[in-house]
Amino acid sequence: MTKYCPYCGKELNDRSKFCPQCGRAKPERERTAAIAVGEPHAERHGAPQSTLPRTTASLRSMERSSSAERVSAGFDRTARARTTVSRPANGSGAAIGSAQRRYAPPTHALIGAFEQAGFGLRYAAWMFDFLITLIAIMVFTFIVTAVSNRSVVGSNRDLLIVAALTVLLFVGNFVALAGANGQTAGMRILGIYIMRVDARPFTVKDAAVRHLIGYPLSTLAFFLGFLWVLWDPRQQGWHDKIAGTIVVMSK
Repeated sequence: MTKYCPYCGKELNDRSKFCPQCGRAKPERERTAAIAVGEPHAERHGAPQSTLPRTTASLRSMERSSSAERVSAGFDRTARARTTVSRPANGSGAAIGSAQRRYAPPTHALIGAFEQAGFGLRYAAWMFDFLITLIAIMVFTFIVTAVSNRSVVGSNRDLLIVAALTVLLFVGNFVALAGANGQTAGMRILGIYIMRVDARPFTVKDAAVRHLIGYPLSTLAFFLGFLWVLWDPRQQGWHDKIAGTIVVMSK
């Protein structure tokens, strides 16, 4: 049976894979491709060869339109994600928008209208407080050594003086300063503060319970009480649970 090219009408040889005149593929190759992508049943069994180019072109146009639809849908989802504003779960309080100016990355953990401070921010604030304490110890040591004209290592009295000044600094930072405005020196640097879960004012008494009782208990079992923040639903350590507090980010 003689075969002809459906594109230019050139007579084809049974062994030729492409048309010698126009270079297009044989009709059998186009038919196989059309069946692979889901050609209708009627075209599988004896459809005219002249309809194959039209079928291939329609399949290509359908692929281009579906690709365009997927791209446009992706742009729509991206635009909606960029314009989404996080709101409190219970609908109360002010909304916290992505365009709000802040100096730390958001944690997207909300309690009411307040966004909780993550473990990284709290650890960084503690490191600032620790660095301030170390600097103060060096200053205290230098002052005591200069006054007594001897090394603090060789005098128990001088060591007790440095230790007493360090304890006073700790109480002033973690009890007096934190009880006054809910922030230690390190928390003030990073813009996070302590508040009570029941929304009552955070007082000096609460600061004393949280830091003088809660901190030593959180230090037990290799600082497990501080690491408890990582998996707790409200990101509370043992000291937070004892004092009934959470740590949130400044608005």
